Amino acid sequence: MAKWETKEKRMDDIVNAAVAVFLDKGYEGASMESIAKQAQISKGGLYHHFGSKDEILFFASAKLNEPIYEYVHLALKESDPVAGLQFYIRNYVSYWLSHQKELTFFFLTMIKAIATPEMWKAYADYYTHISDFIKTLYDRGISNGQFVEHNTRASALTLMSALDGVLSYLVMSENIDLDAVIGDFEAQFINSV
Repeated sequence: MAKWETKEKRMDDIVNAAVAVFLDKGYEGASMESIAKQAQISKGGLYHHFGSKDEILFFASAKLNEPIYEYVHLALKESDPVAGLQFYIRNYVSYWLSHQKELTFFFLTMIKAIATPEMWKAYADYYTHISDFIKTLYDRGISNGQFVEHNTRASALTLMSALDGVLSYLVMSENIDLDAVIGDFEAQFINSV
């Protein structure tokens, strides 16, 4: 195995361990020692990569959002902005629906982020990036006549907020009809614009 593969695997092991420990023990109950034990590395080995559990929390949160950024990238590559929005909505909801443990961790990190300026800035940057991406697709749709002229910034913020809002519903509800949720979003945020 190449050295970079070993480090990448180690970082994935640490992220998975951190998610498990934070969810099991909460932020306050989690320790560097418990994360190291869960990741099956020494405490010193963990400190080699991270100086604190805040750093691990921050890194794990960013790592878990990587698929979302990939969906953004792929949606922007679509020549049809409606298809790009449909792709993003479907994959965003599907991803979190199939990663409920990670979604619960996402909610946990939001609580910690409120009190941590560096982490809060990262969340603010993430939301700015996502809303700009959605606005870009709406603007393209207006340019090619697929959408009526409207406040695309407001539409982007509303869609992004609704997507994040439905995530809590996904965690609480046992019987999710993914196609119905996707259909509702498309009806409200694509077909009616």
